[in-house]
Amino acid sequence: MTSKKYLLIILVIFLNKSNAQDLSPSAESKLTYFVSLNYGIQMSGIKDEDFIISNYSPLFNIAVGKWMTPYLALQIGYKGFYFYTIADEIKHHYNYFYSEAVINFIEFVDPSRINKNWNLLLHGGPGYFYNHVYGRAGFHLNLGIQNTIQLSDQIHASIDVASIVGWDIYQGDEDILPGITIGVTYFFNNVKEKE
Repeated sequence: MTSKKYLLIILVIFLNKSNAQDLSPSAESKLTYFVSLNYGIQMSGIKDEDFIISNYSPLFNIAVGKWMTPYLALQIGYKGFYFYTIADEIKHHYNYFYSEAVINFIEFVDPSRINKNWNLLLHGGPGYFYNHVYGRAGFHLNLGIQNTIQLSDQIHASIDVASIVGWDIYQGDEDILPGITIGVTYFFNNVKEKE
């Protein structure tokens, strides 16, 4: 059984225990710590010639963090595992560890809204990038925008469009690794339930 199948089984078990019928507009004010798992695709570059099938690769992203206020969260995360380029046909293995600030844009603009099941998150921050093909490290930025939909008090689904941006990631000048992922975020409820 592949690791993707194991991940799918774990997510199904997680979702079955999430009390999906117990939605609450004020739920996010009770939820502070979270862990997020995302999977998708990435490519190297954003020029017209970069949009070819051989330039796409899988993208895995995991993050843990805490909402400090209804508008601001801090998180740390990992992205990997490899990317392709149009210059060669090898897998460019890498590890990227990052820290970010997350801004809940919708909550910031309209904190009095009634329906809080949908949020638009802006996130960005620096990270440590190790390119195994080059055999060297660098510091680059991770920038993105994420749509989230609340499925239950503790589970949110998301679509995240983000890019690792920096100098000499793979071609010796300004480089970008854009990607899109879908995933789930599990929130740890810090409020004790009433007996």
